[in-house]
Amino acid sequence: MLVAAGLTLTLGAFFQMRATNRQAERAQHERQFAQFHDALTERIGSHALLLRTLRSAFSDAARPATRDAFAAAVRPMMPLYPGLWSVTWVRRVPPAEVPALEADMRAAGRKDFVVQDGGDAGDSPAAAPAASSQGDLFVNTLVEPERGGAFAQGINILSLPNRAEVLARACASGDLTATEALPPRQQGEAGRSIGLYLPVYRYPVDEMDGADRCAEVAGYVASVFGIARLLEEAGNRVNGLHGAVHLLDGPAGDGGRILASRDLDGPSASREGVPFGEIRKEGETVVERDLVIGGRRWTLALAIPPEPRLTPVDYPAWIVLVMGLLLTGALAGYTRREAQAKRLLVTEARARAAMARALRESEERFRMALRHSRVAVFSLDRNLRYMWMYNPQTGRAAENFIGRTNAAIHAPDDAARLDAVKRGVLDSGTGARQEVRIGTAPGPEQVFDLIVEPLRDEAGVVSGVICAAIDISDGVRIREALAEAHAEAERANRAKSRFLAAASHDLRQPFQAMSLFHHILSARLSDAKQLEVAEKLGEAIAAGNTLLNTLLDTSALEAGNVKPRPTVFPFQDIADRLNREFAEQAASKGMVLRMVPTSAYVLSDPVLLERMVRNLLVNALRYAGTGTILLGCRHRDGHALIEVWDTGPGIPADQLKLIFDDFYRCGTDQRDSGRGLGLGLSIVRRTAHILGHQVDVRSRVGKGTVFSIAVLMVGDRHHPLPEEPSTSAASA
Repeated sequence: MLVAAGLTLTLGAFFQMRATNRQAERAQHERQFAQFHDALTERIGSHALLLRTLRSAFSDAARPATRDAFAAAVRPMMPLYPGLWSVTWVRRVPPAEVPALEADMRAAGRKDFVVQDGGDAGDSPAAAPAASSQGDLFVNTLVEPERGGAFAQGINILSLPNRAEVLARACASGDLTATEALPPRQQGEAGRSIGLYLPVYRYPVDEMDGADRCAEVAGYVASVFGIARLLEEAGNRVNGLHGAVHLLDGPAGDGGRILASRDLDGPSASREGVPFGEIRKEGETVVERDLVIGGRRWTLALAIPPEPRLTPVDYPAWIVLVMGLLLTGALAGYTRREAQAKRLLVTEARARAAMARALRESEERFRMALRHSRVAVFSLDRNLRYMWMYNPQTGRAAENFIGRTNAAIHAPDDAARLDAVKRGVLDSGTGARQEVRIGTAPGPEQVFDLIVEPLRDEAGVVSGVICAAIDISDGVRIREALAEAHAEAERANRAKSRFLAAASHDLRQPFQAMSLFHHILSARLSDAKQLEVAEKLGEAIAAGNTLLNTLLDTSALEAGNVKPRPTVFPFQDIADRLNREFAEQAASKGMVLRMVPTSAYVLSDPVLLERMVRNLLVNALRYAGTGTILLGCRHRDGHALIEVWDTGPGIPADQLKLIFDDFYRCGTDQRDSGRGLGLGLSIVRRTAHILGHQVDVRSRVGKGTVFSIAVLMVGDRHHPLPEEPSTSAASA
């Protein structure tokens, strides 16, 4: 029994160890493949970042990029991207501007520049001219390095396969799109290539939809890079991964074809265009991951060859088996105890190996993140001398910091600010975070988000500080520029309002003179046709005077020239005047104006309040069309709700807030001046703000709309009124 038990334990330990080791090896392959995928994604992301950086050179329509400027921007970057084949500026050109573009390019030194379709023309300069009957062209005007074929200057890329769809997706989304590029490939490169297109707009398009965005596109910054080279770079970053990596145009199980391959264990063979299923060997393990580039999805597949029956990873299992058999034959009891001890040792070894591997992976991820960020990490001792520095952001090498203090590195003022933050952490033992500015002459000033934490020894005593400095210079400059631009816009707006408010008399005087002359002219005319013309002239003068008064009222409100004079008065006085004024106008339009009497006494400026209610009635007459308009007053929570109801078409819910904006006219042709400038409700909003009244609107499409003004109610005809309202009540 002891021998049988020892044999069983030995065999069980053998098979379990081998299965566990192979499972761990497969898990390691999957992690390494995930690292490979991340490394490839990061390399492709760097190409996308290059395009986003170059896009700013073409965003200024007033300063178009030249051939020399484009070359100066791109050529220094080419050695940093070994897989990059070319970078192109694809310019939008209306057909009528093609001759002018060709003339400009030839004058700039491109004597052979001709706008032409790609198609099957290859590098032939005799290719047919680009067709102009299909709308605007998108022409390669700047290319680095300059070459022929589909990448040549003058090629209309809309003539290339599937480029129209790719550009449409890019301009509609405002982001990168990707597609397979066309030959020719870079000399000495294997595998196919991928093209990225990033739209450049004439104006900001954040608030536009897809079709409107495409109408404002000025061109595209494009790049072409070889997949095989990127696979090679990603493979060089990951150690221990073996097998073959393939980039497919679809899932491996659905007949995906190979675009590029990289054999990690030997020379890579050319397999372009071959379905993955045809090269897959029996027994191979395939691990797949999606690779999304610019909205296009490819498949990254790792083909792991089948493992032989005896591999180095199985050696520990075989050793355990042999030792178990030998010890079982000698002493069953001792063998059992020994097997248990060995299993514990193996488990601990695997745990330590896993912990060490996880620590290495974490450290590598941390270092990679720091290398590609704008964060410097460093530590200082209690004398504030640098002991360690990684990824400095001030233009100096890390070695120049070690053993030195801030006073020996930075200007005196900068050193004093830095030391003050760090000395405070040393004294208090509590971390600190502060934004600091450092001058880096002769360059511009840098701004850092400095994070300082105490560094303690084994006894818990603060022995130094560890710091992280994040370079936020660009963000601070943008923030300050935006603040200055906003202040400048506010100053300009206030100056405009002050001018219009001050010039109101001079602007109104010509209309008053025209009204007088029109009255005199009408009194002297007797012919019916002349009187008809004079009547239309009077209507035009009245409409213009009304629009001018509306604009000037808006400007006066903006400039703060309107000072309310609150007093207590019966609102019925205003209601009676407005009822007499608008009843005939409503009847002439086939509408009925009803007024519900009220006994409320309110606290407000009667002139400004009457102007607000008048604007609401004018708005109802203009937009209701037919039906009934109701003017009334409700009592609620110590306020009088002055309401104007209409049975018009109603206002959609998504426009209820927009109707109070300047020049907004709901459901109306914005060029139809017969319905005003769209300032009536804007004046109501501004006047309500001055008076401290709340304006609300409710509406149902197809049913009608109700506007309400909440005014402080101080009594009615049945209750005594205060003789003189207090200042505090008026301000309320």
